[in-house]
Amino acid sequence: MQPTVLHILPHRGGGVENYLAQLEFLALTQRRLELSSSRSPLGAGPSILVRWPRIAAASRHADLVHVHGDVAAMLSLPIMRARPSVLTTHGLHFLRRAQGARLVLARSAVRSAVSASRRTICTSEAERDELGEILPAALRARLVVIPNAAPRDSRGPDRAHARAQLELGPQTVVALFIGQLEDRKDPLTAVAAVSAAAAAGAPLTLLVAGEGPLGAQVRAQAGPAVRVLGYRDDPDTLFAAADLLVAPSLREGQSLAVLEAMRDGLAVVVSDGVGNPELVGDAGVIFPAGDTAALAAVLGHLAADDGERQRLGAAARTRYEQQFTLERFQQRMAALYGELLGVRLEGP
Repeated sequence: MQPTVLHILPHRGGGVENYLAQLEFLALTQRRLELSSSRSPLGAGPSILVRWPRIAAASRHADLVHVHGDVAAMLSLPIMRARPSVLTTHGLHFLRRAQGARLVLARSAVRSAVSASRRTICTSEAERDELGEILPAALRARLVVIPNAAPRDSRGPDRAHARAQLELGPQTVVALFIGQLEDRKDPLTAVAAVSAAAAAGAPLTLLVAGEGPLGAQVRAQAGPAVRVLGYRDDPDTLFAAADLLVAPSLREGQSLAVLEAMRDGLAVVVSDGVGNPELVGDAGVIFPAGDTAALAAVLGHLAADDGERQRLGAAARTRYEQQFTLERFQQRMAALYGELLGVRLEGP
């Protein structure tokens, strides 16, 4: 009989969906339950109260409970203490944005979650280092870094077909922003920077793919050089059409959009907010977070220099192949699950 793993998520959506899809190869019975039916803090409370008893009951039949994210871990502490468990941090978003008394409480809760889990998977070295600063030495040994991976190589349309679908001219340099339109992702800086670069003469168009709380502001500020696409279920088409990816996030765990761009050999421009600089290393361009003028200057330069875009794209692809392939991620997860469950699990 196959061991059973129960995944506890804070809610539906986000990068965790891709993370779970990449674990489907394992010879395990895997279930998933969300703590909340809503991503909104106001709507989450009542939903959690209704769902928590069912999740607690399901955990009693699991050989391993895998909790995703720091908020889910805080809410699932009784379950993690009662059952063998593993935690993936996925960016430490609550801990990183907490201040004052909330920060004190968040640190205490995260310490308790790491103590309750047999292993804590950090998706970046930055997450491991941040946790290490608030943990006693005995708990630091439970931290392991397993970077995320992009899905397998795209089999989407070729560049010409993708551009035809999006009605983009062959000479237009296309920048892509893809993700939730929220403060943390900072899409407004990308919109303002591309508008400034285009006004200065750069043959540049920004595609903005996604929805979220800042959607209305993004649409209001979008000028002729910015096309707001809303939610798209064909990211492969967007990556095939683009020349470069813009990721101005103030903080990330490990951005799947950046990984996909690196996989596809796009030039990558990221802010120096925690997370993405570690991901791209010297294979991308890094600008100060929130600095519209600096980003506009970078984009203007790249729009005018096809050779530099190609050089950066090749470097990004090489870095992806060396460090972030799906096979590498799956092999490491198979080894970790096998260790925690006491079984031998084969990689892909």
